[in-house]
Amino acid sequence: MPAESLASYLRELDAGDLRSAVHYEGDDFETVYQREDLSEEYTETEFEEIAKNFVLKGFDDPLEQPEFARFGHLDATVRWFHEVVVVQIPLDEWSGVIVAFDRESIEDTGTLVDALLEYVEENFAEHGDAVEDPDELAGEFD
Repeated sequence: MPAESLASYLRELDAGDLRSAVHYEGDDFETVYQREDLSEEYTETEFEEIAKNFVLKGFDDPLEQPEFARFGHLDATVRWFHEVVVVQIPLDEWSGVIVAFDRESIEDTGTLVDALLEYVEENFAEHGDAVEDPDELAGEFD
């Protein structure tokens, strides 16, 4: 069964108004979804700079954190800003998924994070490796 696209999954989930979704591997990242009105709010360069900074934050919060090993690996980091909530899910040491929502649209953060984690588990084997052909997965983010 082919995996559905991340952006479609999140919109169907209806857990919040999706602003953007980014998939990163190392320094490379791909914007897999950007809500139309954001192109009016940010230039392409500004949006890419914000995405790049979140990718760098992801490197600060790796999947495995020895100082917290007794808790298991890190599933997600949620950053609450005044107007935006950003959820970052590390797939491995150098890759992950970052999604942003309008803050006032989120009613249940736990449900949202659990649904994101479920998507990652169903669509990624052993964090960072796509279950399906990697080329097929990359195409889903278009």
